[in-house]
Amino acid sequence: MPTLTKTILAAIGIWFLSLILLFIFPYLLPDISGFAILLSLPISIVLLILALIALIKAKKKHWPVICILLILAVSYIALRQVMYWGALTHLYLNKRSYEITAQKMLAARDDAERRSICGEKCWILNGRVAFHYVHGFLNWHDIIYDPSGHLATLKTLDERLRFDNYFISAEHLAGDWYLGHFGD
Repeated sequence: MPTLTKTILAAIGIWFLSLILLFIFPYLLPDISGFAILLSLPISIVLLILALIALIKAKKKHWPVICILLILAVSYIALRQVMYWGALTHLYLNKRSYEITAQKMLAARDDAERRSICGEKCWILNGRVAFHYVHGFLNWHDIIYDPSGHLATLKTLDERLRFDNYFISAEHLAGDWYLGHFGD
């Protein structure tokens, strides 16, 4: 296998592993986590160009073709699924502490008590508890505890705007937990 192809395969592996880790543990590099999906686009273009060069130069074409297919697969996963899977894994790793904090937040009498419970890590959103997850430029994604299931019923733009001016949509994670998408 040519060195260029090995380098491309290694880069694809590092890229995919980095995406997974950034969304499972977004608090490690919060500034990068918010832009990881956008950063994946130029990474995929550069890797695709390198893979096309490897395809042209290689005598055995199957490894560069595998590289191209892997780049396309990781790009698709990065754009469509990695945030959801990362949020789900993050939720399961932190579920017990999130449940305890959510119950305390809902039982709190005032904002001062809520700030002492959670600080800047979570907030009350129309009777639900939203935990900060990934924040980018003009958009953010929070893990939301909603025992009423009301988030799943918000379909029209008008319903979403009445719920919260910044709310775009929500995806069901597990039980009473949702991944909420917000934007300016």
